[in-house]
Amino acid sequence: MKQYETVLSVNGQQVPSQSFFKSFRNALTGLGVATSVFSAGAVAILLSNAELRSQVFFSAPVQAVFAAEIDLLSAGLAASGVQVVSTAAAAQTKQGSGSLVPVKFNALDTSKPLTAGQRQITSYLAKRYSVSPEAVESIVRLAYKVGKEEKVEPTLILAVVGIESSYNPFAASPVGARGLMQVMPKIHKDKFEALSPGDWSPLNPEMNMRVGAKIIREYTRRTGSVSAGLRWYVGAAIHGNDGGYPGKVLALKSRIDGAFQQGHMVASREKAEKVSVVATTGSES
Repeated sequence: MKQYETVLSVNGQQVPSQSFFKSFRNALTGLGVATSVFSAGAVAILLSNAELRSQVFFSAPVQAVFAAEIDLLSAGLAASGVQVVSTAAAAQTKQGSGSLVPVKFNALDTSKPLTAGQRQITSYLAKRYSVSPEAVESIVRLAYKVGKEEKVEPTLILAVVGIESSYNPFAASPVGARGLMQVMPKIHKDKFEALSPGDWSPLNPEMNMRVGAKIIREYTRRTGSVSAGLRWYVGAAIHGNDGGYPGKVLALKSRIDGAFQQGHMVASREKAEKVSVVATTGSES
């Protein structure tokens, strides 16, 4: 016997019964659940796979610009007057009238090899943040240069860079912070202008790091301690909640200092072993 769907008559017109709407609603609910499960699975995969996150959130053009600028810093091409020009660099920023990475702060002396401690720091940070050792080496060199000139511990600078941007010089926050040390260009425009009047960018690694170091030094002097200065750096002086920021930075600094010491200890042990071998060989002959 054929089964026919029950219908209701309203003002002489036949309309589907409640069963049809119930089935349709159940179908939509099932689709929503399936979508939620799929989305949760996708998020879980992204959270557990750093390489996949990098491929998803960092497009090829951004990676190309990043690679070009790091190569420029590493090789010191700016010293010979060579300037990298990209689509992003061609556009003038609201903060500064120059290119993305002004030539004035592109040169980096790579003639001197890293110390054993600096090499160990580079290795540690490259693994921790899944960034190429070549890129990290440029930032480590820069931190030691800027730290010496701005009178701020290089390992403190490197710790702030790690917490703020995870070693991404093009990092940006929703509130307007930019670059390696997530400096707010609207608030600290005077410091950028003092470095390079009319030709600056918060995305320039050295400019960003110099301004960040100046801010840390200034806040430390005002508050009387590095920890209190870091609270100001993260904005706790205004909104009161630092989210444990000083502790996170200082804990990372401690690990970076440990890597530095480990590098020098290994180098000293290897040197002592070589001297021992030479002395033994000499006595035998």
